Amino acid sequence: MTEAVKLKTLSITDLKIGMFVTTVILNDSKNKVKNQGRVNSQRTIESLIKQGVTQVIIKCEHDENNEAPQADIAEKKPTSAELQSNTASCSLEEEFARSCQIYDNTTQCIQDLLNRAQNQQNLSPEAISLLAGEITNSVIRNEYAITILTRIRHHSTYQWEHATNCAILVCGFALFLGLNKKTAQQMTLGALLHDIGLAKVPKGIIDKPTKLTSNEMNVVKKHLLWGHQLCKRDGFTDPIIMDMLINHHERLDGSGYPRGMKQEKLSKLARITAIIDVYDAMTGDKTYKKSQQPINALRYLLSNKDKFDQNLVQQFIKYLGVHPVGSLVQLSDDKLAVIVEGNRSEPLKPKVKIFYSLKLQQYVKAKDCDLTTSLETIIASVRAEDFNINSAKVIRDTVI
Repeated sequence: MTEAVKLKTLSITDLKIGMFVTTVILNDSKNKVKNQGRVNSQRTIESLIKQGVTQVIIKCEHDENNEAPQADIAEKKPTSAELQSNTASCSLEEEFARSCQIYDNTTQCIQDLLNRAQNQQNLSPEAISLLAGEITNSVIRNEYAITILTRIRHHSTYQWEHATNCAILVCGFALFLGLNKKTAQQMTLGALLHDIGLAKVPKGIIDKPTKLTSNEMNVVKKHLLWGHQLCKRDGFTDPIIMDMLINHHERLDGSGYPRGMKQEKLSKLARITAIIDVYDAMTGDKTYKKSQQPINALRYLLSNKDKFDQNLVQQFIKYLGVHPVGSLVQLSDDKLAVIVEGNRSEPLKPKVKIFYSLKLQQYVKAKDCDLTTSLETIIASVRAEDFNINSAKVIRDTVI
């Protein structure tokens, strides 16, 4: 006879790394949700808390070698290597300089990758895979440090910034949803490669300052096929990468491309990638179109219920915040500040760094301000160019 499985209910605060969860319980209610897997990091526990989980049901195990039947929460108990300093939590100040280096290395690598693809050269799988790992580790160490940099935009570098930003946002969102590190890292790699086929699109079309003709748009749509061919040639055949690359322009109502697939055939992964691809595209400067504020991009996603998975859109907004880190805002005391840390319990009260006085029309000494304890409030999001402010310099020079 097989031994009966023993279950135990715990407070979320008693959940430990290595435990196998069978069910999560939301908001001190009897609303139980099946969500099986082994907890492999403290971040997983924190993510469950942020999603409103107050209790969990765990399987009492005597054999630590039992395999998790699903990997929705985690893969397995972490190895000692995973607990070393490369993923140990740290402060924004400790991680930011390292994040800047990772971000710069990644954008340079994507630029080189596009050039290699244009010249029929291999895509350097080792280099791009290593960067996906570095981005993932950075997000695990401090979720805000590298994410701040996704708000630095310029139309001349849009193409490689878009790939880098999507990778960072996909990684952070995947971990926020409770996916394990291995899956998040593969999704990060998929996001870095999702538009690689654009390397085959003529530069005259990519840089065209006016609306594309229908024939030009048909050429652009071929970037999915070309990207698939490039990745398959160089060994990027993981199903996660292929799904993200081929299906990120599909929409729930079948209006997307290349195959016009409808919601019942679209994976959760494809839906996530579509949301983040559109969000970052809308908030980035392009040769033919100015960027929109994050709030407007989020409203667009919310208003197109027939095209984007609304449950995932709502989760993405919870993850990102109404005012994403790296955004510039005007405070009630006529100061400008940059958002440096989000606040998911009180989204309108993040931590900011004040750097500019509207009354004096000049920069002031950078000052930290936690809006949960301050009298100041956010009046509005602002564009750096409206005040002749170099956002890249402000973010890189004042965050730490």
